[in-house]
Amino acid sequence: MLKVYAVCVNGVGSSLLLKMTVEKAFRELGIEADVKHIDAGQFKGCRPDVCITTPALARTIGEREGMILITTTNFMDVKVLKGKISEALGRE
Repeated sequence: MLKVYAVCVNGVGSSLLLKMTVEKAFRELGIEADVKHIDAGQFKGCRPDVCITTPALARTIGEREGMILITTTNFMDVKVLKGKISEALGRE
């Protein structure tokens, strides 16, 4: 099971919305994932398999060895996220 974090600036509303969309995308792709939502400050010590966030926060978070970083600007578009997840995981 993949450990997935939905990250936003404050870790409240937008990351919760992103979490729900990401969960649906993984479910529709048939991929088991444990999705959590957190703020950028909490993320510093975390080591998820996948991080999904905004392009601006991705620059702050940066690449990490062993972590897939996916960016999105639309936290509600399941179809777009499914495509990004599939591409990132090599499941196209």
